[in-house]
Amino acid sequence: MPSMSDVTPAVSAAPTTPTVPTAPVDSTSLAPVVEPPALPVAERVALGQAAPGIEELFLFAREAELRVRTLRMVIDERLETARGEERRRHEIWLRHPGQARVTTRRDEGSLSRDYEVWLLSDGTVTTYMAARNVASRRPLARHVVGADGPDLPPFARQREPLTALPSGSLADTFVHPHGLFRNVLVTGPLAVVGSRSVGGREAILVRSEHPRASKVLVDRPDRSIEVGIDRQFGFLLMLSETIADRVTRHAEVTELAVDPALSASTFDLRLSASVRMLY
Repeated sequence: MPSMSDVTPAVSAAPTTPTVPTAPVDSTSLAPVVEPPALPVAERVALGQAAPGIEELFLFAREAELRVRTLRMVIDERLETARGEERRRHEIWLRHPGQARVTTRRDEGSLSRDYEVWLLSDGTVTTYMAARNVASRRPLARHVVGADGPDLPPFARQREPLTALPSGSLADTFVHPHGLFRNVLVTGPLAVVGSRSVGGREAILVRSEHPRASKVLVDRPDRSIEVGIDRQFGFLLMLSETIADRVTRHAEVTELAVDPALSASTFDLRLSASVRMLY
């Protein structure tokens, strides 16, 4: 009988993991990291300490939107019409590039349905008229190709905004004042007439005497327009139209927040099933 020392226990080999050949990594097949496009910046950072001239002031104001990333603005407007005095409030939210919302209210009541919404997001414009319960959705209309060409004289060029607003609206005029300068103010004698505080901000006042107008009733020699330009950022803070010493239209900014935090829901418009879509 063999002794215990003569018995050698069997040792089982540890299981081995089979080697899987690794294919070489083709660097050309990797998706590149796409950086968001850099936003344009204003050429003129700030106005000097001295009183600016008309041309310097207009060039500074033309780049106002390029000095902010997000914007919140509220404009109160008062109009003299054949029906008497009318009041409107324009609420603007903007985020570069390509997101904007404008709500226009004609009644201060919190439950009033007399308001309109204009929304831009992902290149699509959505409008909603609460009083009529109708809405529309369409692609954003672009400027005519070549309208901003370098071969045109400066006064004839259209300026493509970084983020569009409703064309011809008061919101567009206050945030993108280039069209007002080019089409209206420069058609009459211009002068810097002083400064004043508008909504707690310093505004430089510019007056245009009897500027030309396309409407015959207001194309008259006793008409004048006065605007207030924010000295820090260049946005319009005030616009006042006068005929024969009577103010027929006055609009001014009552709230201006530069680079506020805006939630994603700001640029989301949810429409109920009862809304009638026009197109």
